[in-house]
Amino acid sequence: MPLPARNSLPPARSNNAAAGPSNIPVLCAVANELATLLDRETALIRAMKLMEIGPLQADKARLTQLCGTTLKTIDPAVPVSNALKEQWRAVSKKLGDAAIANEMALRVGHAATDQLVSAIIGQIQKDRAVTNAYARPKAIAPGAARRPTLAGVTIDRSL
Repeated sequence: MPLPARNSLPPARSNNAAAGPSNIPVLCAVANELATLLDRETALIRAMKLMEIGPLQADKARLTQLCGTTLKTIDPAVPVSNALKEQWRAVSKKLGDAAIANEMALRVGHAATDQLVSAIIGQIQKDRAVTNAYARPKAIAPGAARRPTLAGVTIDRSL
């Protein structure tokens, strides 16, 4: 059984940029577009233009998925220039800031909606509550028809 030659090397991984183009510029472009979309959605939430947010959701999902698939295509063995690294740092910071602001606006909107619904439910329950104590009858406006009310009951027990 022959042994492999001592000077044979394992298949080399791509160590130069010419071996395959990096998708980092594409990722930067998509991430920048997603950050811009998130900023727009956040502004719409804060302006209470909720009907305009719906159409953005499909584009937001598409860009998020595109970011993920583009990220998977980047070969970590391919060297990246410092300029490209700095571009990615700037874009990823912008995207992170936009995502945080968007999440905060959505949480505030959700909390406000919960409080509004709770207040409405509380008012309805208060309006429907049965009075457990005697109270004075409400004053009737002059000229309004009087409804018969039960003023008091006396029971004759002398029989």
